[in-house]
Amino acid sequence: MNELKVKKDFSDIYTQDSPYEYLKEMNRLEYDISDSTKPLYNSIIEQLEETLSRPINVLDLGSSYGINSSLMKYNLTMSELSDFFLKESKPTKKETIQFYEKCTINDNMNFYQIDISEEALTFSEEMNLCERGINVDLESEKLNFLESLPRMDIVIATGCVGYIGYKAFSNLLKVIKNRQSNSNESETEYTAPIFAFSVLRMFDMKDIEEIFEMYNYSIVKSDINPIRQRNFSDPEEKAQTISLLHDMEINTKKYEDDGNFYADFYIARSKN
Repeated sequence: MNELKVKKDFSDIYTQDSPYEYLKEMNRLEYDISDSTKPLYNSIIEQLEETLSRPINVLDLGSSYGINSSLMKYNLTMSELSDFFLKESKPTKKETIQFYEKCTINDNMNFYQIDISEEALTFSEEMNLCERGINVDLESEKLNFLESLPRMDIVIATGCVGYIGYKAFSNLLKVIKNRQSNSNESETEYTAPIFAFSVLRMFDMKDIEEIFEMYNYSIVKSDINPIRQRNFSDPEEKAQTISLLHDMEINTKKYEDDGNFYADFYIARSKN
């Protein structure tokens, strides 16, 4: 997507053995969208739990260092993560394990995580932030690994839509459809997962929406106000983003004009 040329490249902070550098940069930019999406995801999970009467399987796309799991399964906040990891001395692996062990754990959800950073996934697995981390490129690789996983009840993504586009969702939905078609489970036991994700307002969702429609999903943009993601990294990023949004005829007053990225929240459910 051409929109990606507007955003600062943070690739180097995802290849460390701990989230220290990631959180240091996100803290500088006052990144807090994960705090805002947490109750939105939890609300859907609670509804699913009432219906299914079992722990809910969550597939987290672009999971990085297990941030969503830290917030949702371990009841933490971005501020609490930063307070721990950004102390004067970088915490050891033992200290990090002890930090998570002291947290209250929500047993009503099991996380499975996908990311292109092997280092981030290794950290997440070692800290028990997920049942399994899968190092795969959703855009180009076959997703046969899904067949070895439990059925997913909800697929979430915070901040990675745009980096992954319609091809990723097409590949994922194709595997889900094939698995559902070949399943021996009854329809009451196997229903297509709900998708819930945030998308920066500068990304055009048309192609992704068409893919969901193609696979018989109803996708809607939530009527909640746009969600603040983070500060712009510099004046150029701000100017280019606002210019792009104006070209899309999107009003930036009270939002990007104030110096922050904003995202919309989408939910997609199978029509079956």
